[in-house]
Amino acid sequence: MNPRNRAELSIIMQAQHYVIASEWSAVSPCERENKINPHTTHHSFLEYLFCYFPTQTQTTQIQQKFPDSLQFWSHSSRMKQTLADLPVDILLIIFTHFDTARDLRALALQNRSLARLVRDDGWRIFVRHRFPSLVIPSNPSESHQSWRQLAESLTFQSRCWDKRALQFRGMFPVRDGHAPGARRQQQHRFQPVVDSWLDPETGEELLVWGAGEDIVARYRRRGSGPTAVDCARSRGKDVGLKGGYDDVRALSIVKGQRSCDGQRVMVTGRDNGELVLLSAELDRFGERLVDFRPVPVDGEWGSSRVGGRHETINSVDVVRGGTGSLIAAATKSSVLVYEVPQDDRAEAFPLTSYDLRQGALATSGAPLSRPQLCRATWMGEEGLLALALKGCKDPLRYLEMTPSGWAQQAAAKNLDLERQFGIEYGNICPNSLQPVQRHATGRGGTSLLLSAWRDGSCRLQDLRSPYPFDAIYEDNIDPWADMESLLVYGAERFVGGGMNGATIKIFDFRWTKGYYHTSGLSCLDKRPYPKPVQPFLKTPATANNGKRCNHILGTTCRWHGLSRDIYYRPNASFFLSRDLPGRSTSAVWSLSKPSDLSPNFYIGVSGGILEANLAQSGISCDPHFGFEDWASPTAPAGYKTRALSPSMMETGDGLLVQTNDRAVNLPPIMRFKDKSMLPARGKSVDGHFRLDDSIQGANEGADSLRTVTRSLGALTIPAL
Repeated sequence: MNPRNRAELSIIMQAQHYVIASEWSAVSPCERENKINPHTTHHSFLEYLFCYFPTQTQTTQIQQKFPDSLQFWSHSSRMKQTLADLPVDILLIIFTHFDTARDLRALALQNRSLARLVRDDGWRIFVRHRFPSLVIPSNPSESHQSWRQLAESLTFQSRCWDKRALQFRGMFPVRDGHAPGARRQQQHRFQPVVDSWLDPETGEELLVWGAGEDIVARYRRRGSGPTAVDCARSRGKDVGLKGGYDDVRALSIVKGQRSCDGQRVMVTGRDNGELVLLSAELDRFGERLVDFRPVPVDGEWGSSRVGGRHETINSVDVVRGGTGSLIAAATKSSVLVYEVPQDDRAEAFPLTSYDLRQGALATSGAPLSRPQLCRATWMGEEGLLALALKGCKDPLRYLEMTPSGWAQQAAAKNLDLERQFGIEYGNICPNSLQPVQRHATGRGGTSLLLSAWRDGSCRLQDLRSPYPFDAIYEDNIDPWADMESLLVYGAERFVGGGMNGATIKIFDFRWTKGYYHTSGLSCLDKRPYPKPVQPFLKTPATANNGKRCNHILGTTCRWHGLSRDIYYRPNASFFLSRDLPGRSTSAVWSLSKPSDLSPNFYIGVSGGILEANLAQSGISCDPHFGFEDWASPTAPAGYKTRALSPSMMETGDGLLVQTNDRAVNLPPIMRFKDKSMLPARGKSVDGHFRLDDSIQGANEGADSLRTVTRSLGALTIPAL
């Protein structure tokens, strides 16, 4: 063990007894003696730290008020050394052990030296260690945010996720009232493709979605006053496009790169095969900048070109490369890679391409029997692409750039998981491909991919080789509902939605988390409440660890220990169809988040766009990345906003169970109300309620709902 690790271990093991100076005036003399007793257990790591290396001010205060209580320290030479006297590298190691922002802030209040160190390095270390998989700017000061503000926002968002504190609003087209009928009804039921981006330099959020042949955008900026909102719309009929044949099929904002004249840009692909680079600036929104042509380097492709255009563009994905951004466009038979031009050219041609008909999947059968490519997604780097296909034995494949060209291979299969769960590689949901980064600070891409399948499962697997972290997830209550679209937040959680109504499902990856908001709450000798309904897990037993956590022994109180248990952190589903127009045909077509730091994400549902915001009851929004107008946002011309009142159901631990083919009891349906109403027993202990205060029905009516069972092969949910 090197000297640094020995010093770290010494600090952790020998810190035994102390309480923050600000707490002394609030307790009786008897309680003070108990708090200073070395045999008394304490919850916070900071209390032990101050015990072993108190600040000079605290040492003087305690010696003056309680000289007898410190006799056991009188022969200790360590009392001559304060925390601020430790070498900086030792203090930086200590910072990695703080599990709450509250304790780090308390440390910064002790003296100027510690305050300076916490400001310069402490908050950065806290954010990197507690949220290691989230993509965070390397220098937040460039985005007008400090590391302390990042810590405040990320801890707020984590608390909202855990307490299921989500609020929803929708934006839907306004009907013009002319010639009502089936044709006009269909016109408003578009299948939106949505993308969003939070610009770290300006703090402006850009939301763009395709609505049939139109493209709509909304711009929001934070400031000292009200949120500044602007909207833009590019109407397809103004440039000769028709609904249906010319609908937007794929859309992606080019993030982190601008055109040669400084414009933000986006790439759109349409059903008619058109692939273009458009301006995303407010005053030039929708202006055509570059046409991407399908002509390869080695000549014509024959039937792959239709009237000088591509086949239907099934997907578009953009990745930031070493010298610029690269575009991967997928048609049903090929993948084309383009570079985002940095000059004023009007046309661009592929840098490279891969034709499935000439590769390993080439067949001589009828066209309808040939494998078809549905999606191509960059795996975080420019040399590896994940492919989703239909009509072949291995629907999940990957393309890898090698010195000799593209090499296509089937994704590796984990035989242990196949035997354990009896899974089959049937049909994949093509829009669900999501790369997963376990460590956001790592260089290069990843080969870890999350995908949804038509059997209702979501599979996390390594494309290249079987991996110890391979896992299979499902909705334990409705295991047959597939998810058409997924959205990943690092290695912490993911969100899914599919064709079975406007339902949003939140899953935990079930890896060890770096941050638990419950660590900042006081100890309790009781179980977390309200008690969830777990279809396949038994209520965990607890050892008698006492009423307080003991940091030295590594034991926790009953409440803190169980709060981290998977039993008390079930996944959840939010049912939104009740408040949507045409709810009987509602579906989730796409999901998008502006960034990992954003407290909101967007949902493309049939005929509209929904915004989900992390907003805890009694707190308006994220203090640094939220928008004050989220409760009444400005809608683009031709749209109106509507508040949604979702219902929520907790859906179990989320891990696939092979025997999940029998009737199970349904958990209670919880409804969101405008006014908070904590259960009676929750009023005596502030903040320990497991769910957000706005969720009612967590205990009310649960007994009657638990008698409802899920039928085999289908889910029957009570009226929402």
